[in-house]
Amino acid sequence: MTLQIFCDDNHEGNWFKSLCTSLNDIPLSPIKSRGENPPYIEKLLRYDRPDIILVEDEVSKLILEKTREVPTGHNVGQRFGRLVNAAEEGVMVIFFLPFIARKHGKYSSICYIPARLFTALQKIEVIHQVPVLAINWPSDSSYELTRDNSESALVAQLIDELIANKFDYSKCNKIDEIRNLMTERIQKCMKSTADPPPSVKIENTETYFAMLEKNFPSDCMLLHYAIKKRPLSVIYQIGMTEENCRRTDPYTGTQFVYDYLLCRDGRNTSDKHSNLILSFPYISKTVWTKANQNKSSLKKCIMVCYSRSYSFKGRYNPMCK
Repeated sequence: MTLQIFCDDNHEGNWFKSLCTSLNDIPLSPIKSRGENPPYIEKLLRYDRPDIILVEDEVSKLILEKTREVPTGHNVGQRFGRLVNAAEEGVMVIFFLPFIARKHGKYSSICYIPARLFTALQKIEVIHQVPVLAINWPSDSSYELTRDNSESALVAQLIDELIANKFDYSKCNKIDEIRNLMTERIQKCMKSTADPPPSVKIENTETYFAMLEKNFPSDCMLLHYAIKKRPLSVIYQIGMTEENCRRTDPYTGTQFVYDYLLCRDGRNTSDKHSNLILSFPYISKTVWTKANQNKSSLKKCIMVCYSRSYSFKGRYNPMCK
C-alpha cells in the first residue's frame, strides 16, 4: 500500500503528517491549479480545493477540511462545496472544526454550530453512501480553542484506524463513535438552529414562478419543465451588492447546505423534491454578468452555472438595468 498526501498548503500538510506515525514518512504533493493534477485529484476540485487529500495507490481515500473559524454565520457553510464534491465521488470526508468557540472583536460572544449543518452532513452521507464526518476542535472553559496538540487526538485516532484496516469502514469503530458524537451535538444545539435562517424561505412554486414570469419573462422561458413541476421552491436570498459581487464566498458553499438539507432526495442534481433558487435582489443582470464570467478555473463558476440552482438577479431592485 502506497500512500500520498496532497495538500493545498504545506503548513496544513505537515500538520496532517504529524497526526500519526503511519503518515510521518508519506511524501507531500501540492494541489496545483485545475488541469495540472492527476485525474484522481482533478475530480475532487470541481467546486473548490480541499485542504488535504489522502491517496492510496492513486485512489483518493479521504479529504480533510480544517478550520479554526468559529461556527457563526456563513463561516462553516462556505467550505461545503469541497465536502460535497468528495462525497459525490465516493471519497470519505472529515470536517475538523469548532462546534463551540468564542468569537473575538467588538461583538465578542460564544458561538455555537447550527444543528442544520450536522443534519446536512448526515443527509450527504445517506445519499452518497460514504462517511461524512464532523469532528469537534475542542475549546477550554473560556471557550478559547485548545492549541496544545491534544485538539486533534480524535482525528489522529480515526486516521490510524482507517489505515490499519485498509479503509474498510465496517472495521473502523471510530466512525460510529464520531457519528454518535454528531447526533449528541444536534440534540444539544438550540432547536431554532435546525430551521433555515431568515435568508431562506420556502414558497409555493406556482405562486413564486408566476411572479418571476411577470418580472423576468425571457429568463423564465429557459426554465426546464421539471422545475415548475416541483410543488415547493427554496429561495436563498443573497445580500451581495454590486460593489462586492466579484467575491462569491461564502455563498458558493452555503448553497450546498440548503440543497441537501431542504431539496435533495437522490445522488443526481436533478433528484429534487423542491427547487433551489438563488435570489440576488441587489444586483442587476448586466453587472453580475460582467463581474462573474463563467470560467471553470474560478470558484464563482459554481454560482454562475451550478445545475442544482437557478439564479435570478435584481428581483425587486429598482436600480435594475
